[in-house]
Amino acid sequence: MDVGMSIASVVFEIHKKVPGLGKAELFKSGMNVGKDIIGTMANTLILAFAGGSLCVMILLMAYDMPYFRAINLNTVSTEIIQGLSGSIGLILTVPITSIASALFITKSPRKNFNND
Repeated sequence: MDVGMSIASVVFEIHKKVPGLGKAELFKSGMNVGKDIIGTMANTLILAFAGGSLCVMILLMAYDMPYFRAINLNTVSTEIIQGLSGSIGLILTVPITSIASALFITKSPRKNFNND
């Protein structure tokens, strides 16, 4: 959600400062900002899931469980799937938000949104 709001805010601000930009330019701007955001957010997401499953990993190490048996446990595979699905959702958020923001901002009539 943070990623989507950040991209939508940037696209809106760019449109506010340069109103002549079209949908394609706004989309490219949103994608460029999204690429920068994804790098840090993906690492944070993976580390959060790894930290959440740290107790399980320590328990498996304490029981001296073999790697292939541990990786096939439901809890471990669930953590891996959660990390992957979260990363996929994060990656898909950038183009979807960029497209939606560019379309909605250029489609709506020009309004005065100044909060200054």
